[in-house]
Amino acid sequence: MYFNDEVDWSEVFREHISRPSLADPRNPRRSAYVTTMTFLEGGLQEIDDQLSGRSRHSRDELAGARLTRDIVLRRAAALAADLPFAVHVGEGAFKDRWPGNGGMANFFMCLIKYTCTAPRWGLFLDYGPRRVLAELPRVSKGELDLTDLITKIATHDLRMRIRLARYWLFQLSLTIDAKWRAVATRAYRELLEAYSTRWEPVYKEGLRLLGARFRPGMTARKLSSMVSAQTSGFAQHIAGTGDDTGGDQDLFVTSVQALIYAALDPGDERGITEALRDILT
Repeated sequence: MYFNDEVDWSEVFREHISRPSLADPRNPRRSAYVTTMTFLEGGLQEIDDQLSGRSRHSRDELAGARLTRDIVLRRAAALAADLPFAVHVGEGAFKDRWPGNGGMANFFMCLIKYTCTAPRWGLFLDYGPRRVLAELPRVSKGELDLTDLITKIATHDLRMRIRLARYWLFQLSLTIDAKWRAVATRAYRELLEAYSTRWEPVYKEGLRLLGARFRPGMTARKLSSMVSAQTSGFAQHIAGTGDDTGGDQDLFVTSVQALIYAALDPGDERGITEALRDILT
C-alpha cells in the first residue's frame, strides 16, 4: 500500500485531527502515521466499492449513513493485515485521532482532503499533459492528426473527471453539515485548479511547434481555465444523471475543439468578441 509521503498531511488535516503529528510522514513513530493513513485509505476504498457497486454491505447496514465508523474500522483492519509491520487500527486508535461527538465529522473532513490529494489523482492530472507533450512532435511532422489527439485526450480526461465528480457528489451526500460541504467543495476546486495549471505549458508548446498563435486577449492560462470549466460542467452533469453515453462524450469533444478553434488567431488579429461580431453582422 502506497502513501504519498511528499504531502504534509499534518498540515492538510491540522484542524480536523486531535494531534497533527499523527498524520505527519516525518513522525519518528512511523506506525502512528501509517495507522492514520490506513483509516483514510480504508474509507476511500469503501467509497470506491460503493460507487462501483462492489460494496459487500447490505442496504440495511448503510441506511442513514453511507460510511460508518464500523465500516471504516473493518476496511482498515483488512488493509493493516497486509502491511509488513504491525499497526493498531482498532476503535481506540480511531477515537484517539477523531475523538468526541464530532469525531466522525472530522474524519469525513480528513477523508475529503485525502481523496482529493490521493496519489491516483496525481497520476490522472499528469496523464493528459504528458501524453500531449510527447505526441506534439508527431503532430508537427504530419504523422498524427491534431483533432484525433484532442479526441483521445479529451475523452480520457472526461472519464476521469466523471469519476472525480462522483466522488465529490458522494462526499456531499455523507452529511448535511454546511461547513463540511464547504471543505469538500474547496478541496475539489483546488484539485481542478491544479489540473488547469498543468495544461498551460502544453498550450504554449503546442503553439510553438505548430506555428500558431492565440487571438488578442487570449492566453494559455485563460484557455486552460475555459477547457477545465467545460470538462467540469460535463462531468458533473453526467455524474449526477448517471447517463454516461457515447453521445455525451462526442458532444464534449466537439465543445473542446470549438474552444480551441475560437482561441486561435487565423490571421485576422481580432479578439474572440470582435471576430464573433464580424461574423454576425
